[in-house]
Amino acid sequence: MAIRYRISDVRARYVVIFLAFSFIVLAGRIFSLQVISHAYYRQVSDENSMRMVPISAPRGVIKDRNGELLVANRPLYNISYLPYKGEGEFASKEYLADLIKTDPDIIEQKLDKPIRNRFDPIKLVKDVDFEAICKIEENSERLPGVIYQLDVTRQYPLNNYGSHLFGYVGEISDAELKGRDPNVFKPGDIIGIGGIEEEYDNYLRGRDGVKYLEVSASGKILGYSPHRQSIPPEIGSELILNIDWQAQSVAESLLSSYSGGAVVAIDPSNGGVLVFVSQPNFDANAFAGFVTNELWSQVSNDPAHSLLNRACVGTYPPGSIFKPITAGAALETNSADVNSVFRPCYGAMRFGNREFRCWKPSGHGQQNMFGAIVHSCDIYFYQLGLATGFEAWSRYCIGSGFGQKTGIDFASESRGVAPSTAYLNRKYGEKKWSKSTVINLAIGQGEVLVTPLQMACFYAAIANGGTMYKPQIVSKIVNPGGEDYEMEPEVILRLPFSRATLSFMVEALTAVVDGGTGTPAKIDDIAIAGKTGTAQNPHGLEHSWFCCFAPVENPRIAIAVLVENAGHGSTHAAPIAREILKSYLLEKENI
Repeated sequence: MAIRYRISDVRARYVVIFLAFSFIVLAGRIFSLQVISHAYYRQVSDENSMRMVPISAPRGVIKDRNGELLVANRPLYNISYLPYKGEGEFASKEYLADLIKTDPDIIEQKLDKPIRNRFDPIKLVKDVDFEAICKIEENSERLPGVIYQLDVTRQYPLNNYGSHLFGYVGEISDAELKGRDPNVFKPGDIIGIGGIEEEYDNYLRGRDGVKYLEVSASGKILGYSPHRQSIPPEIGSELILNIDWQAQSVAESLLSSYSGGAVVAIDPSNGGVLVFVSQPNFDANAFAGFVTNELWSQVSNDPAHSLLNRACVGTYPPGSIFKPITAGAALETNSADVNSVFRPCYGAMRFGNREFRCWKPSGHGQQNMFGAIVHSCDIYFYQLGLATGFEAWSRYCIGSGFGQKTGIDFASESRGVAPSTAYLNRKYGEKKWSKSTVINLAIGQGEVLVTPLQMACFYAAIANGGTMYKPQIVSKIVNPGGEDYEMEPEVILRLPFSRATLSFMVEALTAVVDGGTGTPAKIDDIAIAGKTGTAQNPHGLEHSWFCCFAPVENPRIAIAVLVENAGHGSTHAAPIAREILKSYLLEKENI
């Protein structure tokens, strides 16, 4: 009996030890699950019962100098896919595409892109109608991971006005993502493309928020989650432009009747950009929604090149609007004075074995420098260019800001071409270009190329006595808290002309409008200084130019108008400038 008792006692002891060990293991496991791994399993639980839905931050609005709202936001619905909610490969794309009447290849392309975070929604279809949203909601259990989101996109002005000024918004590309902060940018984000949307994207972009929704095991939304607080989005900063929308609209309307062109107007006192037009324009609102391959192909392959910003990217021979450069170079180098005369103009002159013609076949007769500017006599300026010489002409051309960017607050800008000896040697070879090169350059033809923006800046500098300011589209940035950041005027150069030379230019340019080639721009009771230009174009009719500023005694606006393939500057460009001047100076009573 004693032996049997001892055996039972040993067995009981083993059982106790086993139970105690099992309890310890179980307690340890419970401790691990509830304490050590609490965060992980809470996340898994949340993933099964909670849905994170990003809330896109509205971009900041854009207003003109008078407070008129130009670019706002409108609501839209997007359909997205949450990878962490899907079961492996998304097998419902065909069903979804059929449900909302969308090409399944589009959905396939979105899903094929690499993802950085399985909790980030992949935008499948943008800007769908409310009927599609209802279908998604009714069939949510058959579409695991598919959600719809109320979002916002841009609303641009009617008639496509300002499309090159504003640019547009679009989904960030894979290439653009590679160079950006992954903590800020993710696939599907909307960014500014072109214009001030791109240049000021960091200001216009707000900070996205997120809302947490409770869902059933089948994926049906039950309401807001009681365990996580939603984070509201922060709207982007507001931009106040120097643009005068009334004058901008006048320029847009008048230029739209031509095949192409540009208008840039500058405030001579500070460089503020008052008008910035490029035609033909494009529908920026079409890019704000869902952009099909067909739409992009149609716009990008447009034979009229509607995406080309002619105001600051397109380059053109300036023609006679460049004659003040030649006159200024001659005066500063004492190659001629204001009373200098050359051989009379009989409509043409011969130099070597070439004949150079004047725009007026009957000629202008004997002219001094003043009369040659007023009547735009090419024969006089051919001879003035020869008297000045290429090196001097080139030096004053480059010194006036040509061949270099203005620094405008814009996504892209061309330098143009201001020929130098080094440039011509590279293009033609040393000693393979002749002295006659300056003959064409003296009237703004040949190798010299400018942008309308550069010409507006140059005439604004003549207007204010020689100071060229950096052209500035944005006047003020207002952050969501109401704090203002105002852009200060920035001087980029001083024209290389004396006060006497600049005074002569103003006097001659005023006479151009009073009784010379620029009379179509004349307005009663307003003194206007300007110059017409008709630039030869190897691809069609001449380009029509007119540059001006007014009022002469207290300049408030300087304008450069370019009309492509139109003919004489006095016939086409000058009347456009006149109407812009009337809109800005008379209708707003700024004088």
